[in-house]
Amino acid sequence: MLLPFPPLERIVEVHVPAEDAGRVLLDYLEERYNYLDRAQWAAEIGKGNLEVNGLRATETMPLSANDLVFFQAKDLFEQDVSFDISILAETDDFILVNKPGNLPCHPAGRFFNHTLWAWLRQAHGLEGIHFVNRLDRETSGVVLVGKNPRFAANAAKLLHSLGVETHKRYLVLVHGRVPTAPFTANGWLMKDVNSPVGKKKHFAPIRNDGDSDVIELPEDDEAVTAQTDFVNRGFYRPPLPGEEPTKFHPDPRGEFTLLEATLHTGRTHQIRATLCSMGYPVVGDKLYGVDDRIFLKFAGSMLEPQDWKRLILPTQALHAWKLVIPSLNIDVTAPAPFLNGF
Repeated sequence: MLLPFPPLERIVEVHVPAEDAGRVLLDYLEERYNYLDRAQWAAEIGKGNLEVNGLRATETMPLSANDLVFFQAKDLFEQDVSFDISILAETDDFILVNKPGNLPCHPAGRFFNHTLWAWLRQAHGLEGIHFVNRLDRETSGVVLVGKNPRFAANAAKLLHSLGVETHKRYLVLVHGRVPTAPFTANGWLMKDVNSPVGKKKHFAPIRNDGDSDVIELPEDDEAVTAQTDFVNRGFYRPPLPGEEPTKFHPDPRGEFTLLEATLHTGRTHQIRATLCSMGYPVVGDKLYGVDDRIFLKFAGSMLEPQDWKRLILPTQALHAWKLVIPSLNIDVTAPAPFLNGF
């Protein structure tokens, strides 16, 4: 895709950790950095784009602890993204933007210039970039970026100690008709052992059998607690022929539910995993939607028309809708891109 700004040069410098001492360079790269496969890393070495301690690298070069590996990434393929970004507010200390779905916040893996970070630097001319909150690549909505580390640290502290006045709220559209009464999901997030996707999480409610002093612990030692408040904001239907194909419409008989979610904990995949485990998969979600095998096909660029039909939306219907930090005079909302009439 054609970038809306001059691209940044990508240079990677890493020191080899002690546990990788004795390995040859190609083995190290293949295991540590999976955004290129073994053949692609070999090609980059062959083109002279890698050095170790200032010397041109070879595939079989042995590595020692703390060796400096230098990689000048040239013309690496990055998947298409959306730069449909709007500025919600800006001061000398921060900028608030409404991020679209299908845009990573910061560089990771193959993504570098195709990120919100690069857009802020190159298209908006922002030198200091300190993300106070970050959203998944396919999650849209409000992102707060500090222009200096002092503001960012203070804002993050306020945001992580959420109270009645300071809060962030999400809108999420799910399959199924969720009961209208507000509810709180309080439980554990742990590895989903039944999923073919290693990073998928499962939510299990906390059980104490009526005794508040006795809580049954999960078997997964890496399980973490997660608590989310949900409010039903209405029932929706998908777009009809002739309507905008990416927007759902309010319908009291609709088979989809719009929920407002407020986090008490900030766990990875918290909202999506919680709702999926409760039987309400997120619309458009390739991992926590109607079939997690779609994620594997998506990762391999093998999605078929019937897969897109099941997803309904091109990106997951999760949107960071509202951010309020009164002490910083921040109170903003951003409309969800997948809704009509909200």
